[in-house]
Amino acid sequence: MREYEFTCILKSDLSEQDRKQLTDKYEALLYGNGGQLIRKQDWGVKKLAYPIKKQFRGYYVNYSFASSDRAGLAECERLMRIDNDVLRYLLIKVSENVDVEARKAILKEKEEKARKQVEASIASANEESEE
Repeated sequence: MREYEFTCILKSDLSEQDRKQLTDKYEALLYGNGGQLIRKQDWGVKKLAYPIKKQFRGYYVNYSFASSDRAGLAECERLMRIDNDVLRYLLIKVSENVDVEARKAILKEKEEKARKQVEASIASANEESEE
């Protein structure tokens, strides 16, 4: 299986239900035929650097997943090109062979380390403010 990273920018004015329906549709194509989700991140609404399709803000979604279904990925890209609710997308191959469980463990460890660093910095800031 190959590891891929996929980021898409959706119109920011979509309702929560429409956005969920749209992401579910593309998730089924991305890792539907034996693929495995490694991580999904909703980055939320962000201001675009320049207008895209007369939109100044976009809703960002990022996926890391493993798949061996090239036809499903090609179909997903084809549908995104013609979907008016998708402003931009980017699908890249990260690695040729991936152990999904090991990759999930590495990401979980990195997130835990980052969380501990944030907690430590908050604790030190609270101590400084008490003085």
